[in-house]
Amino acid sequence: MIGELKYEEISAIANALKKESSIINELIKDKNIQELSDFTATVEGYSKYLETTLEINKDADKALEELASKKN
Repeated sequence: MIGELKYEEISAIANALKKESSIINELIKDKNIQELSDFTATVEGYSKYLETTLEINKDADKALEELASKKN
């Protein structure tokens, strides 16, 4: 968990952001809407940030489990 969210919930949020951003990009592909393109790039970046944070926390959980098992 990260905060009060389960890893699966965070993953679902990241995937939804990535999917919706992709849909928006497809819709504005032939239009010159730079501000919206910038926004979707930011959303994609945040989605990647969530995925990275998720992986770091999972790795930290594994490391803590190993340390706890060695302590006993």
